[in-house]
Amino acid sequence: MTTNGFTEAVCPLTVSARLPTGRTCRTYRIIFAAAFLLLTLPASVDARPGYKVHPGGVEFILPVENRDGRVVSVSADRRQRVRFTVDGQSSGTTYAMKGRVSSHRIEADFPTLGRVDVRLRLARHRPGVLRQPHCKGHDPIEGVGTYRGMIEFPGEGGIAEVSVRHGRFYFERRFRQVCKRHRPMLKPGALKLRQKIEEGNLTVSGKGEGRMVRLNATIFAFRRNPARSASVIRAEVNERREAVRITRWAGGSFGHNAVRMSRRGKEPETVDVELPEPFSGHALYSRRASSPSSWIGDLSVALPGADQAISLTGPGFGAVLCRGGVGRCQ
Repeated sequence: MTTNGFTEAVCPLTVSARLPTGRTCRTYRIIFAAAFLLLTLPASVDARPGYKVHPGGVEFILPVENRDGRVVSVSADRRQRVRFTVDGQSSGTTYAMKGRVSSHRIEADFPTLGRVDVRLRLARHRPGVLRQPHCKGHDPIEGVGTYRGMIEFPGEGGIAEVSVRHGRFYFERRFRQVCKRHRPMLKPGALKLRQKIEEGNLTVSGKGEGRMVRLNATIFAFRRNPARSASVIRAEVNERREAVRITRWAGGSFGHNAVRMSRRGKEPETVDVELPEPFSGHALYSRRASSPSSWIGDLSVALPGADQAISLTGPGFGAVLCRGGVGRCQ
């Protein structure tokens, strides 16, 4: 993904968050492009080089359909995990559970939610994407084939009903690789942007009614004028229903009216959060040097498949803020 494509996708989203077009839109394109570029760079040019291990594995992906901008798919791996996923541009739901997975069959019975029982036939395979020069290990193997059987989900809370009997699948086998961490050279322009822009990462977590709730807000703001900021938000809820783990999420990119971070050094340090749909309400993070942080308000989010809005504030919730140069909070 290029920074150009990234910023082109961001601007329409920020406009939907009540931002003017023209010069303001270009300002946010600059912020997001700078942030996206710098987040791909190392946290410190002085960091010692190391190695990263990519474990091997086998995965099957069965695209089911693309309906109203939502992609429906089934995936499985040799760890016997089967997942049914419905993903849109700004929200999605995944149902996951233990099943029976082999190179010939995928089977899982999701209690009250649906069923997957298909036989696989591999048509051909070939070497996958070549490993990077700084990695050691076998190249992956990719393949395509067809499946026949049953994929049925009656739908839940607005999630489309699915009933499929046959289709194509994609197969990938990855081998263990050991890669030396690659550190691209910092360009002068990137260094200047890093000095001008500050990143804030607000992480909120809580537990209630059998759910694990998490909100992450990454804020990019000009150091001299924090009001000129942009943010990337993701709310995620994990719950269990019998043997099924359900993950629901919603998020997007927003402008300065959504998340406002106080100027560095100001007392108290605050982050003000007020997001458009599917979010509603308001929340405030506040912290003084002499006291613990607080997270108060009535912020909530409507998630696909959930029967009511999920609270993102209240008893049992806590919040932590990290702020510094871009890439420091990763």
